[in-house]
Amino acid sequence: MNSERLTEIEALLIGKTIEGEVEAVFRWGVIVNLGLSRVGLIDALYVDDGDNYQVGDRISGHLDSFDEQKDKFIFRPPGQIPLSERLRRAGEK
Repeated sequence: MNSERLTEIEALLIGKTIEGEVEAVFRWGVIVNLGLSRVGLIDALYVDDGDNYQVGDRISGHLDSFDEQKDKFIFRPPGQIPLSERLRRAGEK
């Protein structure tokens, strides 16, 4: 993470649970307005079959990191394990 691209407050929020509002829903993920300088992304790998995100929904989640290539915060629903861990576990099966 390049902390120069984020405000001090944004950098401190990494690893915390925060709230946001769903802005858009795509096959590849959900865009969430976090009230920060950039939006959050819930990767499609975090979206389970029973999840039903709708534009305007208020949701809370874990602010995992900032992805410089995507220029977005990586956001995951509460209770979901980090993506790297999910992929590792899937590879063990």
